[in-house]
Amino acid sequence: MLYFHTTAKLAKSLKIKLPPAPNADDIDWLDNWYANVLDVGLPLKILIFTNAETRYCLVHPFDARDDLDYIVDIFRMRLQEHTGRDLSAQHSEYQFCKTNSRKVLGCMNDLAMMLEHCARDMWDSGEGVNLEKIEVQLNRGIVAGKFIQDEFDKMLGREKTRLKPTHIPHLKVVE
Repeated sequence: MLYFHTTAKLAKSLKIKLPPAPNADDIDWLDNWYANVLDVGLPLKILIFTNAETRYCLVHPFDARDDLDYIVDIFRMRLQEHTGRDLSAQHSEYQFCKTNSRKVLGCMNDLAMMLEHCARDMWDSGEGVNLEKIEVQLNRGIVAGKFIQDEFDKMLGREKTRLKPTHIPHLKVVE
């Protein structure tokens, strides 16, 4: 079963009441997602899903008039594309619930700022907002000291090797 730990802002937009979240230890890592809606000051709102374990993100345009089943079906389809696995039996059911991890919410706030910056840059350049490009940029970044894409690949068993970040600062602030 998919669990979407939903922020209060998204729950209000969807007009749903959230039950308490289940214990995170009882949930498979691929079933545990956080969801939020972002108003980036453009004609569209963006729905961001973040995996609780790896901080991997999936982003979608958001329309509050969309049915919950439709939103979840798109999420399932995109998740199957990214994992390369058939998850239809495992994710046939879903539940929206309250958030229960401030650590994940903090990482989502960092990702939201990056997403907003990328979306505004694309919009201002006149090329339009390409959410797939933004999603790739977010997942190639570092959040909470980890490479997001590498963590996701490692959990899926597709481990890749990447150079580790150095501990020597590349930019030194001088007065």
